[in-house]
Amino acid sequence: MTSEELAVEIEAFVVHAITRVRGTGDDQYSEGDVQNFEGLNLDDLFLWAEEELVDTVNYSVMLAIRLRRLQKEIAKVIAGVTVATS
Repeated sequence: MTSEELAVEIEAFVVHAITRVRGTGDDQYSEGDVQNFEGLNLDDLFLWAEEELVDTVNYSVMLAIRLRRLQKEIAKVIAGVTVATS
């Protein structure tokens, strides 16, 4: 992958994030011309941020589990192909 190809992938990811802000995020967090995080008191803001970080860990672990399972399945397929062609 070239640096340009990586940049294109990053750009697509950011565009997806923007789409979520304008869609789901707008539905859940917009209060007209203010986002609800802007009005949170300091304690609530820190609690909200901590909960988001905890969710990031949870999603990372779930993804790691799925990746390990996928890696095992791919290894089985590759081993089967190697045996079949030998």
